[in-house]
Amino acid sequence: MDARISEGAFTSGQACRLTDVPYRTLDYWASSRFLSPSAQAADGTGTWRGYTFLDLVQLRVAKRLRDAGISLQGLRTVQERLRQERTLEAPLAQTYLLTNGRDVFEVKRGRDEVWSMLRQPGQRSFPWVILDLSHTVAEVRQAVQAERRKVG
Repeated sequence: MDARISEGAFTSGQACRLTDVPYRTLDYWASSRFLSPSAQAADGTGTWRGYTFLDLVQLRVAKRLRDAGISLQGLRTVQERLRQERTLEAPLAQTYLLTNGRDVFEVKRGRDEVWSMLRQPGQRSFPWVILDLSHTVAEVRQAVQAERRKVG
């Protein structure tokens, strides 16, 4: 790994490979401060971004929600509400989410409650796309291990 990047962090290239987020999208999300790297922020042209494991999980969840039809503006709203209401640092990696492509719902553990995050009409329609956070974490962990085997 390049000495210019924090130990244990992932480069932008690795983040793209591990999350299936295209580089241009990753770059836009970072520069627009939607999902900025936590380990090391870029400091001008030619500098590196460093992503943590939690960053990778958030990137993969955001990509899946975008693929399901949720707008970037909608994702920003979900992220901000979760940060404000639940004081989550990495909201897209620290809660269970559901989507039907028009709205995002938070499933509160230990309760039979599903909360709308965007409050759009038709929020109870089907089919649901269920994002199982523990499954996503396991997928990212497997991808990281495979990446390390290639490098090591």
